[in-house]
Amino acid sequence: MNSQHTIIYIMRHIDVGGHIEIPYKKVGITGAGNATLTSRIQQISNTKSPIKAQCISAWEHDDAKAVENAMHLLLDDSRIEGEWFLDKDDTLLERMQPMMELLGATEIEIEGAKDSYTRNVLKKENESKNAAVQSLLGEISSQLKSSLRSSIRKAGPTFFSDKTKLTYYINYRKSGKSNVAFGRSKDIYTELSSFLEKHGYDVEQHPKKGHARMLGVSYDTIVEVINSIEAEFNA
Repeated sequence: MNSQHTIIYIMRHIDVGGHIEIPYKKVGITGAGNATLTSRIQQISNTKSPIKAQCISAWEHDDAKAVENAMHLLLDDSRIEGEWFLDKDDTLLERMQPMMELLGATEIEIEGAKDSYTRNVLKKENESKNAAVQSLLGEISSQLKSSLRSSIRKAGPTFFSDKTKLTYYINYRKSGKSNVAFGRSKDIYTELSSFLEKHGYDVEQHPKKGHARMLGVSYDTIVEVINSIEAEFNA
């Protein structure tokens, strides 16, 4: 065990001017305490450059080096160089979170993440994502054969069915390959998964919540799935 390193972090570079999108993230470790984490990020970031370093998530663990090694192995197919990984679809954090839970790492709040350049970049990213999610909601709604109630969450569009009592949670992804979760399907998982598999779709059960979900599917496929369920599925 290395007592000098207790924090695992994910870092990215951001363009303060918002002119370029940088698809790489760094998974690294540093010493104990938020002060050390903040110092590490400041060390990596060149204050005179428009490209700045930003820590987007961090966890604490007694054996940070072992956890880091496990994460690097998990992400090896997307490694670019050293501790830097390609994250074109912006899903690296999503993939790491359940593994960090299993390894007993504790998520910590990141200090010094509210500086002006970070706020400005995050504001632009949120505005861009909100516009894309709103557009996606309209696009999917226009292709649905049943009239479903809808709303927008932080992650993406949500559709509610009064007929099947299911809720369709869609996670927006820039790549167009998304995850869709079938809310309120825990008690009918066997029936729903069997129905979808007969139609040629790959389904899995959420390990904690128990509902059905599909990973990495196109928005056209999501439309097809919802239309099939609403037209043919009976629990």
